[in-house]
Amino acid sequence: MARRTRAAGLMAAVAATALVLSACSSSSEEPAAEEPAAAETAAEAPAAEAPAEEAPAEDAPAAGALSDIKIAAVIKDEANPFFGTIAQGMRDAAAEHGVDLTVEYAPTTNDEVGQADKLNALAGQGYSCFVVIPISSNNLNQGLGQISAAGTPIVNIDSPVDAEGLAAAGGKITAFVGTDNYQAGVKGGEVMKGLVGEGATIGLIAGLAGNVTSNARIDGFQEGAAGLTFVGPVNADWETAKALDAAKAMIAANPDIAGIFAANDTMAQGIAQAVAESGKDIKVMGVDGIEPILVDIKDGKVTGSVSQYPWVMGKLGVEACIVAAQGGTVTEFVESPAVVVTADNVEEAISNFPKPPGEFDNPFTAQIQK
Repeated sequence: MARRTRAAGLMAAVAATALVLSACSSSSEEPAAEEPAAAETAAEAPAAEAPAEEAPAEDAPAAGALSDIKIAAVIKDEANPFFGTIAQGMRDAAAEHGVDLTVEYAPTTNDEVGQADKLNALAGQGYSCFVVIPISSNNLNQGLGQISAAGTPIVNIDSPVDAEGLAAAGGKITAFVGTDNYQAGVKGGEVMKGLVGEGATIGLIAGLAGNVTSNARIDGFQEGAAGLTFVGPVNADWETAKALDAAKAMIAANPDIAGIFAANDTMAQGIAQAVAESGKDIKVMGVDGIEPILVDIKDGKVTGSVSQYPWVMGKLGVEACIVAAQGGTVTEFVESPAVVVTADNVEEAISNFPKPPGEFDNPFTAQIQK
């Protein structure tokens, strides 16, 4: 099995411009969404620790006072709670620091052109920094190239932009914030193996074919669950309904199947429905840690999820933008926390949601000029 890159390898893909490595996407994802939302601000976020390796910010002019900073975020579809929680983290950080924030969602789960149109519409409107989560690794490259050429910093979160493709379009990424998706998969695989035992049969349901985030999670899971027998992966395009159909087919074709892993939680929801209809005891593991899946874990419908804490990703993305817009140094790669949530710790995860149940490293808060 070809092993996908982990954090360092991921930076080779993303940080020649500068992760993944989800989840869950994300990881990353779900059914058709409503029309996009716009400029929002809200409040509150945790404190931080000192930065690790840093790189100079883009050559954009410093925005000065926090009140002068305007941040635009173009992310995936609003229908998936994972991205709604990322947006919440963004709004909370923007309110905490007193900066202006505009959030645009992709029209639907896999509408690459529609998402690119959202970015292109914002590109010439004088924003100090952009935060992006591309649907595919290359669908935003044209707009990002124009933004980068103007000297405006770009922070990429959750799903990585392809560095080579963006460079060909004349662009570069200032910083990447996200989960090490390969390691997220490893964590899920280790937990699944402990539950089903050596040699058991496990189904694999992936997102979009060729998607970097999905591939990393699936490959990581297989490493963590080495010694098990794998069926798939089958692509369900991050969609609940497609995952439901794929899981039904897997269960019918493999009567001894002991568990199914999904590359994100919205697909895990479809798998859980298929398992319930089968009447069998089949373990279900996803990636993302969206609130509905936490409830499903509590209710015994889903076995676990590798939670990426999307609120943290959103907060860190906005704070990285603030540092860059002020002309400061920006940590090139920041790994957001991930932990496997099962029945053992789901109560804590729910009570703290959308924030993580503990401290997390934040290299940006101390760098922001008040």
